[in-house]
Amino acid sequence: MVTCPACGKQNQAHYKFCLGCGGELPPDQAVQQTSKHGVPAPFAMAGKEEITQDGPPAPKPPPRRTVGRGVNTTVCPTCGAENDPHHKFCSNCGGKIESTSSARTGQARARLTSLNPDGSEGTVFPLHDGTTTVGRSTGGIFAGDHYLSPRHASFTPQRDYVLIKDEKSLNGVFRKLLADQRYPLNAGRIFRIGQELIRFEPLNPRGADEFGVEPMGAPIEGYVGRIAMVLGRGTTGTAFPVPETGLNLGRERGEVLFSDDGYVSGLHCRISFEAGQVYLTDLGSSNGTFVRVEGSDQFSNGEVLLMGQQLFRITL
Repeated sequence: MVTCPACGKQNQAHYKFCLGCGGELPPDQAVQQTSKHGVPAPFAMAGKEEITQDGPPAPKPPPRRTVGRGVNTTVCPTCGAENDPHHKFCSNCGGKIESTSSARTGQARARLTSLNPDGSEGTVFPLHDGTTTVGRSTGGIFAGDHYLSPRHASFTPQRDYVLIKDEKSLNGVFRKLLADQRYPLNAGRIFRIGQELIRFEPLNPRGADEFGVEPMGAPIEGYVGRIAMVLGRGTTGTAFPVPETGLNLGRERGEVLFSDDGYVSGLHCRISFEAGQVYLTDLGSSNGTFVRVEGSDQFSNGEVLLMGQQLFRITL
């Protein structure tokens, strides 16, 4: 329990604001689980981002978990977090909750749950009927993340999935691949492993021009494309050719190594070519392989996504 320094009310340790007076509570003394580099794991996923609108933010503690999962709840009109019906102030943002009758109550169609560095669940953000748009302007758990655009993504719950649309955000929405899941890697698709942001580019041979003149250059027989390191908006770095036999990426093993990135597993993922299609497969890495959503895509129950500096799980 945490005692409010303003009014003396006892609050649960994970609350950020007092339920009695709305005053800010002193932080608890729980120790975050960090990597061997001392950086909380979810924050590391945003390591080598594209150019952001406001510059890199200072690391902040993970959001604390709200209450009310699976029970009748009161939704904060400020940040959308769920609270017990008797709360006068939101335990997530400290905003005033007028009354149960004046706030949205009841079960959400779906939930967006933040994941803490140790893998535990953090704040639960409800997704009700219709479309919910989130971003820095939403407030709550999204307000302090400067890698999020003001309007970053929209969520529309359906019966068996949630439709997630990237609202033309600067840094994108990324889907975490399941281990050993083959994901089609089409032209221009961006994916990330550890702190590396990578774009796949197919190599299409150029034929002779209208006069029958063929372009000079090294032959590309046996290669299906290349992967290029994304350094910023419209800026790429080192590129590696992708042969038809495939390409392994990792920190210690594979044809392409990221030896200085502690968030890349020894053997992290593989790019393969089968029946005319290029695939990306996570090989059971510790921190996952993420693919950027193009436009909109369907997310099923339990899937994990990355927005800004935070990981979230979809729950239906």
